[in-house]
Amino acid sequence: MAVEMIRDFTGRGETGTSRIQQSPLADRSTGIGAGPEKPDFSNLVKDFARDVNDMQFKAGAAIDDLVTGKAADVHQVMVAVEEAGIALDLMLEVRNRVLEGYQELIRMQV
Repeated sequence: MAVEMIRDFTGRGETGTSRIQQSPLADRSTGIGAGPEKPDFSNLVKDFARDVNDMQFKAGAAIDDLVTGKAADVHQVMVAVEEAGIALDLMLEVRNRVLEGYQELIRMQV
């Protein structure tokens, strides 16, 4: 069974999503036949931040093309700008949740 990663938040697969293969017959107790390793959280966040940055640059390029007259479709420019804005909002929300979790861990008494 293939499970899509969170990087494909547009639903169109434009972010170059990778797939995690899960073997139903894998022996989870010994790790034999477990298949490919899951990427760690830091790599997922780095890839997500890179994708958001690319979307921001593409939106900026679309605005530049509109201003210089290379792009005539205002709707496509607005879609690119809104996608980049929503992706940035999502990234900031993930960052805020991670920071809240870290602060909660710091406040815990041992």
